[in-house]
Amino acid sequence: MEQNAIMRVVAVTDLRIFGHREFAFAFLNVSERSALAVGADVASLPEVVAVTISTGRHDVIAPILARDRAHLAQLFGEALPKIPGVDEVRGHSALDVLKFDSKWTLLSVDPGSMPDAVPSDTVDELDIAIIHKLQADARRSNRSIAGELDVSEGTVRTRIRRLLSDNVIRIQAVSDVVAFGMGAHAYVGIKTQDGRAGEVASALVAREEVVQLSRTLGEFDFIAVVVADSRERLITNLVRDISQIPGLRRTETFETYATTKHTYAWSWLV
Repeated sequence: MEQNAIMRVVAVTDLRIFGHREFAFAFLNVSERSALAVGADVASLPEVVAVTISTGRHDVIAPILARDRAHLAQLFGEALPKIPGVDEVRGHSALDVLKFDSKWTLLSVDPGSMPDAVPSDTVDELDIAIIHKLQADARRSNRSIAGELDVSEGTVRTRIRRLLSDNVIRIQAVSDVVAFGMGAHAYVGIKTQDGRAGEVASALVAREEVVQLSRTLGEFDFIAVVVADSRERLITNLVRDISQIPGLRRTETFETYATTKHTYAWSWLV
């Protein structure tokens, strides 16, 4: 299945070990260039986690990491607007990540680059080196990793055990959404009735088709990623089920036309 880009076993790693604690969504409108061309340039930024070309009101959607608010301001105020073809940039800051299901991806898409992970109170340079090995193939033996890093097998085993217990990494299969019949997906902006955000959040987290959910500051109270086996099922879930959740005021759907980057080995371990 790995040779056919159907499934891979990797160490899914928490995004926050980069030292990047700010998380936001960039919604871009483009002009004078195709959204695909602009999306490719957006994907080259290491702080960008994923890039989606949308059929909705905005042309390109990109979740973004930043070290701090100053870094976030630089990305939204300078890096993104300087990309040729970017006509407008709107940001939605994530106050909290409530759900981040990392079992689905598009294995045919280049995962692209990410910022360098930095040593911290949680991980040191050896931990980061081990993580990189496991992100490529988590089925590797501790012995082979130890040999490449010139440390003992016991050291590798102990380090991996601690990384797992501290919820820095999670060993799991990551499956291709298309190969498993989950070919339709969309970003959904959600606005709630006053005072009912918690109630709506609980209902959304419980829904299987909602694979990511962030509490956001901006035009929407929540931004969700919803998947389905077909476009018809996707729209049905949105119109018949999600939009009828008590306390939900309105939704806006940004259906995926193409994905040009998805760093599936990095996640937000909730």
